[in-house]
Amino acid sequence: MRSDQQPRTPGAGLRERNKEAKQARIFEAAAELFAREGYATVTTQQIAERADVAIGTLFRYASTKAELLLMVYNEDFRAHLDQGRRLSATLRSPARDTVPDVPRWAEPGQRILALVSPLVLAGRHSDANTAAYQREVMFGEPTERYRQEALVLVAELQDAVAAILRSARSPRSDTDRANVTEPLSEAMSDARGRIAARAVSNVLHLELARATLAHAPNATLLTDLAAQINLITCGFCVETPA
Repeated sequence: MRSDQQPRTPGAGLRERNKEAKQARIFEAAAELFAREGYATVTTQQIAERADVAIGTLFRYASTKAELLLMVYNEDFRAHLDQGRRLSATLRSPARDTVPDVPRWAEPGQRILALVSPLVLAGRHSDANTAAYQREVMFGEPTERYRQEALVLVAELQDAVAAILRSARSPRSDTDRANVTEPLSEAMSDARGRIAARAVSNVLHLELARATLAHAPNATLLTDLAAQINLITCGFCVETPA
């Protein structure tokens, strides 16, 4: 053994596996009970019993029921964001280069809607749980570990939207160029892309909340989202100086 290597603690691997197994059972129990009974009615004691762990053990993995909700729904967010990325990528097409009458904002608007649609549709599985998750993401304790994880996912969503917008930045046709009064600098265009991406993210959260209160069908929600996303992307693609 080299002098700079630390000796392994006997049983450390087993303890780590036991810890991971308990965390997995807690996650699965919380996910099952939240989906079946609803976040508002489930108690941490029920989750501990379902996971076959002591309540004190449960609190070592998540200190509150809200943290358990964040832990579960963060995984849903991550999975559906990945799904949206894949779906959005399939809509990337060079066809607009040869079809000059197609608006510059049409393709990025469609790709952004494809990106967020899996998140929207997954959120409608339980409006009450989704509303609770949104509240925790926006107003939860700043020190909560899983809230910080959720904010990172929100930032990843905004980065994905901004990347789609950047792909539409350069004029591709004579019609596009005729509408550009003065090309923006790369830094200014990137800054506008980040603002537009944040606007899309805000619209997504607000429209989900509104659909929950109004009991709006998914088709109506997606139509409303498409109209607002297209308006944002249209505004972004008109490159006027600030």
